[in-house]
Amino acid sequence: MLGFLLTAKKANVRAIVRSDQFKMLFVSISVGVMAGLFLSFARPKLGMPGHKAFFWMTPVLIARLLGGCKVGATAGGFFAALTTYSVGANLAGGVAGMPMIVLAGIILDWTVNFIEKNRISGWGMILLLGIAGVLANLVCLAKRMILPSGLNPHSFLGLSGLWLRPFSYAVFGLLSGIVASVGAQLMMRRHHGLRETS
Repeated sequence: MLGFLLTAKKANVRAIVRSDQFKMLFVSISVGVMAGLFLSFARPKLGMPGHKAFFWMTPVLIARLLGGCKVGATAGGFFAALTTYSVGANLAGGVAGMPMIVLAGIILDWTVNFIEKNRISGWGMILLLGIAGVLANLVCLAKRMILPSGLNPHSFLGLSGLWLRPFSYAVFGLLSGIVASVGAQLMMRRHHGLRETS
């Protein structure tokens, strides 16, 4: 009986490892790590608060949309933040801000799961992911508020004020959601087109 249980457990572990969900989770984590490395070493500076979201949220969302892993955005976001922190850079405001990145990923995953369950595509998908991107990046702004510099007014192109920081975070979240949804849909259409012609 014990031997049967051990064999059954091994079979279950093998089934999980071989499943598409596990493979796509690995892909999402890999994309998160690459995004974290890009942010750490390329250090893109657009001069506006919240711009880093575009460089981690967009690829992580595309991987989630194409891969179908139910927790892909959460895992990708977490590993993007963990990677930047591991190499001495900053994405999540250190360890204290990591839960906010995870929460942002959960918002994105929940939205994509809703889209997939209801088979929403086209403009509906773009709208929902744009809104989800705004909410996710505003959650990331909350982590900035715990830092001493988080409450300082920001200035850009002659504009300044406390309102600019949340506005900028919202804009980059919106862009991330829109670009990811449009990019993923274009890739899906291209893939289906190639399959039909072959």
